[in-house]
Amino acid sequence: MNKIRNLALSPVIALFLLVTVTQAYGGEKRLLFHAGLGQRMALNEIKEIFEKKHPDVKVNFSYKGSGYFIADITRSKQGDLFMPGEEFYLLQAVERGFLTDYDPETDIPAYFVTVIITPKGNPKNIKRVEDFAKPGVRVGLGNPRACAIGIWHQKTFKKAGIWEKVKENATMSAKCIPELGNAAQHRAIDATIVWATTAVLYLRDVEIIPIEHTYRGIIRLPVGVLKFARYKEEAQKLMDFILSEEGRAIFHKHAYAVNPVIPVDKQGFCLDATTDQDMEYLVNAAKAVKDESFQVNEKTVGDLIEEVLREKKTKRAGD
Repeated sequence: MNKIRNLALSPVIALFLLVTVTQAYGGEKRLLFHAGLGQRMALNEIKEIFEKKHPDVKVNFSYKGSGYFIADITRSKQGDLFMPGEEFYLLQAVERGFLTDYDPETDIPAYFVTVIITPKGNPKNIKRVEDFAKPGVRVGLGNPRACAIGIWHQKTFKKAGIWEKVKENATMSAKCIPELGNAAQHRAIDATIVWATTAVLYLRDVEIIPIEHTYRGIIRLPVGVLKFARYKEEAQKLMDFILSEEGRAIFHKHAYAVNPVIPVDKQGFCLDATTDQDMEYLVNAAKAVKDESFQVNEKTVGDLIEEVLREKKTKRAGD
């Protein structure tokens, strides 16, 4: 047993294993990218394009609820890039010394924007944040210890002065944001708040209600290279691509806000109409998927055309 332990600690053995693994992949450099589940659609598309530009580099994602990252990275000390679903989690990594070059002015490629979703037809007639406190409304909440949207549920409903009543109406505590989208899709809840990027995946099965500016959350999505990255040069190239105009355009196709500046208050709530046009495109996208007569073009749904056409073509059992 002692021999095995000594071998495991040997730097020589570790180097041998590293070389062996590298040779096994034919010299490919494999980046480990810790990222929030909510960024999956856009980052998967970015990965495909980046790997074509850099055929010697492969990107492997570790997607999970943002609340799990710090414990994971602290334990493993592994990973090349980090893009959680909220700046709060990245700042935790900065405090622990896991990122040393983070610039909050330049390292934000995109933003989440909060929206209300309800099951198709909006059976409880939810129109605004205050309606979540009405008796009999089944509310889906996110667990703030597990996912970033849970933090925004607390912030939003506390600002509206209805947090205690909303908690009484809560019928689920989700560990990740897709659980909330699925619950609305299958009518297990009457209403929840999600990112616009989650809502856009359920255009056929939910109603989307933009939130008034006072309660509309604008969530910064930072990206950074971890200090223990094995391939720092390649990781920086990927980060630069994510921050480029081409990278931001991919995020916009998936309903992220990508405006250079979005005015917010100290808590991150919207202060003006900067994101109103994106919200109009999202609402129209939901109409377009449900209504064959609704015109789909850049004027009506903006950069969501591809997503709208994809969902209109999707056939399911019973269609």
